[in-house]
Amino acid sequence: MKRAKAKTRIEFTVLGHAEPQGSTRGYLVKGHIGITSDNAKMKPWRQQIGWTALSARAKAGYSEIFAPQHVPVKANFQFYLAPPKKMPKGRTWPAVKPDLDKLCRSTFDALSGILWFDDAQVVDLTATKSYALPERAVITVEAITGE
Repeated sequence: MKRAKAKTRIEFTVLGHAEPQGSTRGYLVKGHIGITSDNAKMKPWRQQIGWTALSARAKAGYSEIFAPQHVPVKANFQFYLAPPKKMPKGRTWPAVKPDLDKLCRSTFDALSGILWFDDAQVVDLTATKSYALPERAVITVEAITGE
């Protein structure tokens, strides 16, 4: 019996409000160094991405990491944010916070260890943010196999 060939591309949608990575701050308590993020909502968002990515990975036929160490990866992130209740005339793009690069950083970290070993494997990135409901992120990851 032949085993189905695993796909070299995974695409999935994560429902919810995308949260940016935020900045980290260090602190010292009784001689121990700690690090915290200034965005408390980021952790649940990253967990939502992680669980959805695990499900998509399994559906694609992978029981372990999708792109092992040193395999280059292309990524496409599309973030859809809720439009403001009163949008200025002529505005169709969310040229406001959250920053697109911080949205990508939180997504990179959420996918590390699930779809790729390390986010340094991403060699090609396309990312957009736009207004649409429901709020969501559409994530496409493709392993570059050289075939």
